[in-house]
Amino acid sequence: KRAMEMCRQLHESTATLKRHFDFFEEGLSYEQLLLEHGPIQVPGYYELRNKIVRLKEYASADGYPDCVSHNDFFPLNFLVEEDGQMSLIDWEYAGMSDVANDFGTFTVCSELTEERANQALDYYFGRSATFEERRHFWSYVVLAGWCWYIWSLAKEAEGDNVGEWLFIYYRYAIDYIDKVLGWYENN
Repeated sequence: KRAMEMCRQLHESTATLKRHFDFFEEGLSYEQLLLEHGPIQVPGYYELRNKIVRLKEYASADGYPDCVSHNDFFPLNFLVEEDGQMSLIDWEYAGMSDVANDFGTFTVCSELTEERANQALDYYFGRSATFEERRHFWSYVVLAGWCWYIWSLAKEAEGDNVGEWLFIYYRYAIDYIDKVLGWYENN
């Protein structure tokens, strides 16, 4: 609850940053890095990518604003002082981003269940999220998972070992893409 309140406070600030950060654009740049190592031959890769393109179009059409976002918003980047004061560190991915970016990262990197993520979203809004809000914010869970999945594939191609995170990122993209697309396409 405190993390989501801190997130909302950040988003409602009047601060602006010169940098823009978009999960879809970042994912495409990681894809280009991956392609430098040869063709992408991961089973189902392009099927997922095509769905991601559709989802991004729907999410962009929602018209949510960009705001100052941390974009690496998860518990390892929270410092909690003895008095309970929380601070946010590691701002390397910060930029003007869709308001749902931080929720996407928080859900994926905290490995939240759908139930806990929905609870976090309600804490973010200070009330029950509407269907449209839930749909939009969950689209960024999928986009965050996809972006960091592609980053992981690129890192692995470069010889790094990202371990289980590759699978975690992939699972959030693949497990929720059809559900969230259905929310857009069947309503």
